[in-house]
Parts: sequence; C-alpha cells; structure tokens
Amino acid sequence: MRKSSFPQHGFAGVSRRDFILSGLASSLVAGCRTADLFGRPALAFGVVSDIHVTSRGTEARYEKALRLFKGRGADAVMVCGDLADWGTVNSLELVRDAWQRVFGGTQTVPLLCTGNHDFEGWWYGDMTMDMHASGHSEDEAAVKAPGGVKSVWERVFGEKYAPLRLRRVKGYDFVSAEYVGEDGKSRPDVTSFFKANAGRLRDSGRPFFFFRHLPIRGTTGDSLRSADGDAIFSVLKDFPNVVAFTGHTHRPFVDERQIWQGEFTVIGVPSLSYPSLPYGHENSGAKRDGTATNAMPAIPVRRDLEGTQALFVNVYEDRIVVERLDVEADGIEAAPSWIVPLSGAKPFAPSEAERRVPVPAFPADAEVKCQTRNTENRQGKWTIVMTCEFPSAVVPEGWRVFDYEIRAVPKDGSKPLVKKFLSPAYHKLPACEPDSQRFWFDVSELPQDKDYVIEVRACNCFGRASAPIVASRIFHSRPGLGKAKR
Repeated sequence: MRKSSFPQHGFAGVSRRDFILSGLASSLVAGCRTADLFGRPALAFGVVSDIHVTSRGTEARYEKALRLFKGRGADAVMVCGDLADWGTVNSLELVRDAWQRVFGGTQTVPLLCTGNHDFEGWWYGDMTMDMHASGHSEDEAAVKAPGGVKSVWERVFGEKYAPLRLRRVKGYDFVSAEYVGEDGKSRPDVTSFFKANAGRLRDSGRPFFFFRHLPIRGTTGDSLRSADGDAIFSVLKDFPNVVAFTGHTHRPFVDERQIWQGEFTVIGVPSLSYPSLPYGHENSGAKRDGTATNAMPAIPVRRDLEGTQALFVNVYEDRIVVERLDVEADGIEAAPSWIVPLSGAKPFAPSEAERRVPVPAFPADAEVKCQTRNTENRQGKWTIVMTCEFPSAVVPEGWRVFDYEIRAVPKDGSKPLVKKFLSPAYHKLPACEPDSQRFWFDVSELPQDKDYVIEVRACNCFGRASAPIVASRIFHSRPGLGKAKR
C-alpha cells in the first residue's frame, strides 16, 4: 500500500521540539518502542480483553500476550472480562494455568474482572453448540458450581471476589467492576463505592485506573450500543484523574474513536480472541458468521481468529503512553501510540480527535474500473454483480483508512445508491493492506433504465471523506433486471 511519511500530528501531547529531538518518526519506522523515548515509566501494565478461552490450547493467545508483557517489564496485567467463552470452570482454570506458566513466582499483579461470557456464555446459542461439539456441557458452567462464580473465582485465582475491588500497584490505584453485583444479576453499586473512596481516588494527585467489561455509554466509538444500565458516567465525570478501560465490543484499535477524553478518559480495549467489525458495511455485519444476503464476500472474523490485539500502558509523571500491539505479529506496534497528557490539553476530545486524524486521499492517477459478471452470493445463489476495482487510498504512515464509500449516482439528479465497505485487511497490520480494493454491487440494486456514474471516496473513522474518484464511463442498466430469476 502506498503511504506518505510519518506525520507529526500523529502524536498528541508531544511538542515539535520533543518530536525532533527524540527522533520519534525514524525510531518508530525502525521498530523501536515508543515508550523507550520517554525513559523508564513509574508504572507499566499490559491490557487485554475478551480472551474467550474455551478448551485446552485456546489459552495460547493469552499466554503469548502475557509473555510479550513480561518482556516489556509489566508491573501488572489487566484483563477486561470475558475470560471464559463458555463460562466454564475448566476455562477459568486454563486462564490461571497460563498466568502461572508466565508470571508464577513473580511480583507482577493480575488484575482480572468478569464479563458477560463468564456468567452466560454456556447458554449462548452458537457458544453452546461449540461447547457440546468439544465434549463439554452446561453443567460445567461456573454459575452452576456450589457457591457460583464467587466461589469458583476464589478457588481458581486465589483472591477475594467482590463486585467492586480496589487494588494498589506501585502506588497507583486500580478499581475493577464485575459484570454483576452481589445478587448475581444487577450491576455493581458504583455510586456508593466511589462516594466512599472519593478522597483516596480523587485527591491522590495521580491518575487512577478503572476497568470493567461493558463500555461506558457516551464515550468510545461503540459505547452507544452499551446496555449500560448504571450511573457510571455520572459518577466518573467527577473524577477527572480517572483513566477507564472497557472491553466487550471487540473493535480493533484501528478505530481512533476507541480513545475518548471528556470529563475523564476512556480507552476501548480490543479483543485478544477475534475482532468484531463495525456495522453498516457490505462485507461485515451484526452476525458472527456474516450471513447477510448481499453478494460481496464477508470479512471472516470469529472462525479464523485473526487480528488479536493488546495494549501496553506506560505511566510517567506528566503523560501516559498507550502502545498498540499486534499480538499475532509478536508485539509489533501496529499503530502510533496514544500519548495522553496528565494535565492541560485533551487531544482525544471528540473535536480535537477529528482534527488529529488525517483524511485519506487517492493517488493522483487513481481510476475506477468496472465490469459485470455472473457469480454466487453468500448463500450460494446465482446472481449478477458489477465489480469495481480501484487503488487503495494513500494514508500517512501508521494511520489507516477506516472504510470506503461507493456510489451509483444517476445523471438525472435522483437519489444515488450509497454503499460502504471495509478493506479486507481492516483489522490487520498496515503491511497487509492490498494495493487495490474491489467492491461488488448486486446489479439488481443499481439504478434501472437510467444513466449513472460510479464514484468512490475513502473515509476516516469520523466520516471525513477524500475527494472522489469517478469511473470514466457512464453506465446504463437495462430495465427488468430486478425481475431476473434468482
């Protein structure tokens, strides 16, 4: 993929002088760690979420991430829920065993919390089928054990289980919230907890860290879909020194909306097991197996377990450096680090972030080539498609195109047909990005019996689009295609 040089504006909170003196651009291109440029941190910890361990062997991705964190000198490792895909006791034991193999006998602190799968995964339809096919049953669910998840947790991990816990690592506080509260159903009572601990958390003069599984509504990119159901936003807004970490969405960190700054800071943690793709695209969908009826091939996600990602957080006196790591690629920094100042500027506030993220552009010689052919849709039914091929958009080094918008625009001024799609390498390393993109229109959806042109735009995660490239020819669909035998 064609790219330009590494941009200065990719590093929020770093002055021009810091940027030049540190050799930041050249160091990153050469594969050096971003955090090394700022000296030894006061605190360092790894962060993963949604590890979804099932049967023996599936903990390998988690163990690999732990070894990467150990090599970086982690003081702690945070896991933001969904440890066990099926919620079984055996899966939780595999999580523990992986930890013991890597960090057993060390001072590194485990910071784990539960997610919905740890309580409910055994009855999720497709999960239950996987569980049965692997020789396991619902009777192994931790919630069905004597004493429930609390008893299992304390036996397996050897630590007290509570809906809200306050732990300290090297003088920094960590607050975790479990998926459910004392009654095993409702959310933990964060309001009372933070009121009781306000003096310790707010007046320390240092940041503290909050983590749970569900997103905090109104913060990161997918948080509006969160069934929040509690008062966590209204509570945390009174703690400007909190940095919160949440999981659940499985969104890869190529979406720059996964970090948010308002009254406090929130970071959406990517999945260590499999990515989930944003909705509203022709090659993604709400269902895990991509069973939409459109013709464009879906990006496989759950089945091939690609795109496993993690964060590594380095805490300094004046800033926090969040490295974005590709675990499959042995911990390569897959995107520029998020550098969060601990006072003053808020570079990840929505308005600032929109200015920070560059808008893609197409090469000057880019053109769209279209052809019509017979093929099959995702259900194996015969269909006719128009394929549109064009060069991938140009982006600064370290950044990614979020998606592409393609339009069939009638020449008579009537409403265009608008589609969006993701690059097939959306959730992978930038080096995996193809030189060209291909989109499939089902011809029965195209404008009928009128002239139209094909336009393509490349967009960043905030929807800001490049100038369009336009196919050189005018198309005219013959009438009656909508009645074609399918």
